[in-house]
Amino acid sequence: MTTNPPSPAFAALQRAINNDSSFPAFAANIQELLSIQEDPYKTVNAVSSIILRDLSLTTQILKIVNSIFFQTYQRQVHTVSNAVMVLGFDRVRDLALGLRLFEHFNQSPFLSHLKQLIVLSFLTAIEAQELTEEVQNLKAEEVFITALLFNVGEVIVAYYLPEPYRRILDRQEKGEVKSEAAQKVLMASMEELGLATLREWNIPDSMIKRLSYLHSASASSIGPEGRLRKLIKGAFDLSKNLLDPQMEPEERQQREEKICKNLGLNPQSLTQSITASKKRLHEMATLLRIDLRQMEISEALRLKDVREDKAGVEASPRAGVTPPSAHPAAPRTEPAALSSTEPGGVQGAAPGVPPGSAPADLQGAGYAALPSEGPGASQERPPPETAARAADSQSEDLKKLQFLYQVMEEVNQALVVQAPINQVLLMILEGIFRGIRFDRVIILLVNPQRTWITGRFGLGDGVEELLPLLNLPLKANGNAFALAMETSREYLVNPQQRSGDRSLMEDKFWQVSGSQTFLAVPLHVDQIPIGAFFVDRMDNTQPISEEDRRRLRMFRDLTIIALRLSKKAKIYE
Repeated sequence: MTTNPPSPAFAALQRAINNDSSFPAFAANIQELLSIQEDPYKTVNAVSSIILRDLSLTTQILKIVNSIFFQTYQRQVHTVSNAVMVLGFDRVRDLALGLRLFEHFNQSPFLSHLKQLIVLSFLTAIEAQELTEEVQNLKAEEVFITALLFNVGEVIVAYYLPEPYRRILDRQEKGEVKSEAAQKVLMASMEELGLATLREWNIPDSMIKRLSYLHSASASSIGPEGRLRKLIKGAFDLSKNLLDPQMEPEERQQREEKICKNLGLNPQSLTQSITASKKRLHEMATLLRIDLRQMEISEALRLKDVREDKAGVEASPRAGVTPPSAHPAAPRTEPAALSSTEPGGVQGAAPGVPPGSAPADLQGAGYAALPSEGPGASQERPPPETAARAADSQSEDLKKLQFLYQVMEEVNQALVVQAPINQVLLMILEGIFRGIRFDRVIILLVNPQRTWITGRFGLGDGVEELLPLLNLPLKANGNAFALAMETSREYLVNPQQRSGDRSLMEDKFWQVSGSQTFLAVPLHVDQIPIGAFFVDRMDNTQPISEEDRRRLRMFRDLTIIALRLSKKAKIYE
C-alpha cells in the first residue's frame, strides 16, 4: 500500500468522511479498549469491566464466542471475563471493535446495498474461520477478525460516499472491473481509503499492517502471513459466490472447485465448511438484526437450505462437537456443593471442588418453584394480568438463577485447570454483578500484616473513583469493613434507615459513591481474614434484600474455596 503523502483528491475524500455528521466518534468504552496496555491481570479486568458496562455488547460478545468460536474451544462460556481468558485480550478487543463498527454501518440511511456488504464481511469471517481447520499454524480467532475487516474499505465508501459509490456500481454493471472503476471515480482504491479511515479511528497498528499486507499486490503467498492472505482471499471469493443471486449453480460450482484447488483442499472439506458457514451466517444475522429474507441473496443461502443442510453438518466428521444450539440450558456438570454456614465464611470446607447437587440456597430461592396444576392446586386463580406479571417475574428470576448456576460451574472449571486466582475472582465478581444485579461489586484484600484492607478491582459505574476510598484500617477506626472483619459477619450499612450508619464511612466516600446502601461481606479462610466483598445499591427504592444476601453467600463460599486452593497465589501484589 502507498506510503506517499495523500494526493489532493484523496485528502478531499478523507475530509468528506471526517466531516460527515454520522462519522462515528466511537463510544468511550471502545476508545478505552483500544488504549489498554497488555498486562497479565489488569487487562482481563479492564476489558471485562468496559464491556460489561454495555449490556448489548456483553450479549453480542458471549453469543459470538458460543457460536462462531464454539467448535474451537468445545465448551460454553457464560462470563465476559472467561471469554477474555479463552480468546485473549486482543481478540475480544478486536471483536468488540468489529461489532460496534458494523452495527454502526448497519444503520445506514443511504444504501440497501450496504447490508449486502455487511453480510459479505461476516460470511467471509465465518468461512475463513471454518477453513482454518484445514490450514496449519493459523489462529481461528485472528482469522475471524481479520477477515471481518478485509472488505471494510468498500463498506466505508458505500456508507460515507454514497454518490461516488453508486457511480462505481454503475460502471461495474457496464462491465468494468470494480477496482478499476473505483480508481477512476475516487482517484484512489477503496482499500487505501478504508485503511486511512481506520487509522483515523485509532484501530491498532497491528491490524492496519495485517490488512495492508492482505491487499498488497506484491505480497507473498508463503509463510504464515502468506497463508493468511491466501485463506482470507479464498474465503472472500467463496462468500461472494454464495451471495450472488445472479450466479447459476453450475458456475458457482465451477468457481468453488477452482478455489478449492487453489487452497489445496479436498472437495468434501470445502463442502462441509460451506454448509457450516451458511448455518452460522443465519445465527450472526439474527445477532445483528439483519433479515436475510428481505435481501437479494442467492437461493443457496436461504433459510430453507440451511435447515436442509443441518443434518449434513451434524453428520459431518468435522463437526465433532454438538452445535451450541443443541446444548441443553443446564450445564453439563454441577457446581460444587457449597455450604452456607456463618456469614463470615466457610468453616471446615474440604480443600477441593467436590461434585454435588445445586446449592441449597439455589434450590430454596425458587429454582423449582413452579406453580402446581394438579388436583390439589388452589381453585382460586388471580386475574390474567396479575398472573402474567407473576409469570414474567418468575421467568426473569429463573434466568438469573440459571446464570448463577452456570457461572459457578464455570468457576469450578477454572479451578480444575488451576487458572490464576485473579481471573477466578473476576469471574466470581461478574457472576455477582450480572446475576444478582448489584450496581457495583468490588473485592477488597487484606495486607500481609492484617492492618489494612484495600479495594483491588471491581465492576460497575464509578468503580475507578471508588477504589481509592476503600483503603481502610482494620483497627481503631470503626469503619464498616473493620467491624465486619472483626466479627466475621456481614455488615449492612443503610443510612436511609439508620442515620448512625453514615459515620461508618468517611464523608468523601458518601459524596463520591452515591451509595444508598451497601453490604460488607468478610472473607475468612481457616479463620484468617483475607478480604471482603463490597456490593451496593444506588437507588433507595431497591434495597439489598435477604434473597440477594443469600445468593451472595454462595459466591462468598466459592471465593473462599478458590482462595484456599490457591495457597501459592500472590494475592497481595
